[in-house]
Amino acid sequence: MRLYDEIFKDTDGLPTSRYTVVVGGGGYFEGVKAVGDFTPERIELFYGAGVVEVTGKNLTIKKYCDGDLQLCGCILAVSFLSKKGE
Repeated sequence: MRLYDEIFKDTDGLPTSRYTVVVGGGGYFEGVKAVGDFTPERIELFYGAGVVEVTGKNLTIKKYCDGDLQLCGCILAVSFLSKKGE
């Protein structure tokens, strides 16, 4: 997508991850390396640069294939955490 290319053009080669949160529920996350802890209220998504924590209500994984993850439910917050162990 050209929009993402424009937004991330000044990252100086740093790894980037993309996600889209859909109004009314759910979201789409690209570049996910692995899924960590998962409950209906919280999920950890591992990326090369660190961990993304998604909190919400009634969270479920609809699809997860080739690093793309579709999350259903009500997303309340998305937070970037440092790499585990740091």
